[in-house]
Amino acid sequence: MSPIMSAILNRRSIRSYTLEKVKLSDVAKILTAASWAPSGKNLQPWRFSVIANNTELIHKLAALTSCDPWLKHAPCLIAVFFDSTVLKNPENSTDKVYSKHMQAIGAAVQNMMLAAHEIGLGTCWVSEIITQEMKVKEFLNVSAEFDLLALIAVGHPKKQELKSKRRELSKNIINWL
Repeated sequence: MSPIMSAILNRRSIRSYTLEKVKLSDVAKILTAASWAPSGKNLQPWRFSVIANNTELIHKLAALTSCDPWLKHAPCLIAVFFDSTVLKNPENSTDKVYSKHMQAIGAAVQNMMLAAHEIGLGTCWVSEIITQEMKVKEFLNVSAEFDLLALIAVGHPKKQELKSKRRELSKNIINWL
């Protein structure tokens, strides 16, 4: 099996971390992977706020979610934002184009999680936090042109066997033409 297929098939959402801090060089690798995600017209509409090894701020952010019991133990959080300034160009501001930007950011998040997995870190994508966008922006000192889309927990996973299963492939295929 190729390394990329192995990462795709074996990566799991991790909700339990050791106390070991995440190296900033590893965070830089994760963000580099995100930056190489495909995006329409290469607009790269993503922006990130890194909260690394800042327990007080991590606890504040975790308290905004139902994930608080485990999220507050993550040594690193990466807030993912959409840079809405790309919409200032009228050809980039239709609903269809907006959807394209969201897909690009989803690809960036997937790249982040796969890159983290490759270097031995665990991640979990927390989307519920978007309901608390104003508080998150206040805590992180982020301006209005950035729209919160996700929070990614990053840390060294506690050793545990994680299992998952997927629907049979044939159930996902509408047709083969």
